[in-house]
Amino acid sequence: MSTPGERGAVDRGPERRGGRGGRGGRQRPPRRAVEVASVTKVTPHLTRIVATGELDAWNDGGPGAHLKVFLPQAGGGSVMRTYTVREFDRTEGRLTIDFGLHADGPMTRWARTAAAGDRFSVAGEARPGYTPGAGVRWCLFFADHCALPAVSSVLESLPSGMEAIVFVELTDAADVTEFRSAAEVSVAWLIESGRPGDELVAAAGNTALPDGPGEVWIGCEAGAMRGIRRHVLGELGLPREALHSRAYWKENVENHSDHDTGSDEE
Repeated sequence: MSTPGERGAVDRGPERRGGRGGRGGRQRPPRRAVEVASVTKVTPHLTRIVATGELDAWNDGGPGAHLKVFLPQAGGGSVMRTYTVREFDRTEGRLTIDFGLHADGPMTRWARTAAAGDRFSVAGEARPGYTPGAGVRWCLFFADHCALPAVSSVLESLPSGMEAIVFVELTDAADVTEFRSAAEVSVAWLIESGRPGDELVAAAGNTALPDGPGEVWIGCEAGAMRGIRRHVLGELGLPREALHSRAYWKENVENHSDHDTGSDEE
């Protein structure tokens, strides 16, 4: 298996110390202290943790948004990883995060044994997710196991009358889950074979864009993301403004940047 850093719903990297501030010294809202309210095993490799705490007026970023999670360490400081906001109930003040259990990093080890009352903290706000543009009639998704919580969140936000075509590559068929959506959803579950993302790239090469205005969403390993991106922009002729892509991790790279959209190759 590959050894990427933690991203989305997966933990495969060594610890990374969290800090305040941001790129170029930009000040971000202070962290919010939360504690585990409940733990649910969703699939063999996916654990759902619901947290409550200092979440008044917290900005959830919309469907598919991501946030920083900080886990305190016994020797001081904290481990920081990026995860998807699976759901945020503003009325109840309940934040749901799905943790992947595909590796043995510090956040995964914690998630495997997390219990009600355990404390951690989250960023003062989440970074924006994805909402289809006005007039969009269909959305095409290419995602691996790391992006599964994001795709689930976005699908749940889609309205009736919209078509969603979803390709998901998993490392284990036991992690197949059920999507909920008012949209008309068709799903192809792919099992990883060869390099991570190969099945998604192949699926993209065999897929035609539906008629009418639509958008493509890509969330997977960095190399695979770029391969799919090149195909939909080049061979399929999708306008750049209709493409939304992000690398959730990069093979053999620890703690790959969560700002990687693949646009640097254009």
